[in-house]
Amino acid sequence: MVLLSGLMLAAFVSPPADDGQAIAVRVKLGFSYLSKAQLHELWRLIDNYAAAEAFLRQCGSPSHVDRRMMLAARDCIEQGALNRVATYFRGKVLLLIRRESFVCDTEATKALVKDIRAKIDKAVDEVRSMCRACIFC
Repeated sequence: MVLLSGLMLAAFVSPPADDGQAIAVRVKLGFSYLSKAQLHELWRLIDNYAAAEAFLRQCGSPSHVDRRMMLAARDCIEQGALNRVATYFRGKVLLLIRRESFVCDTEATKALVKDIRAKIDKAVDEVRSMCRACIFC
């Protein structure tokens, strides 16, 4: 989500207009649009989503956030950027699943699963909405 929002903010640059040329060019955003701080925040968020997904998978309720985010953002984010994020995310999820063990049968855990799923659903919807609203994508 940070990638999309950071890229969307950074890309409001007017393309030069020449006689007979279009004044707008459809572009997809990538890592080059992000500052060092935004990149740091992006990877921090991906780590958090990976931890959540590892927990959800172990508890039998995967959100498939990686696939859903890629579908939500594919029209406005460069495929290479999406692939890089997805590769890192999936590796992190696998590492966490091997390293961590979660208790999934308590009422508190079941409530946490619902809460995390709802937050992920909201984040995916936000990215989809931002991408659809993108005026230069």
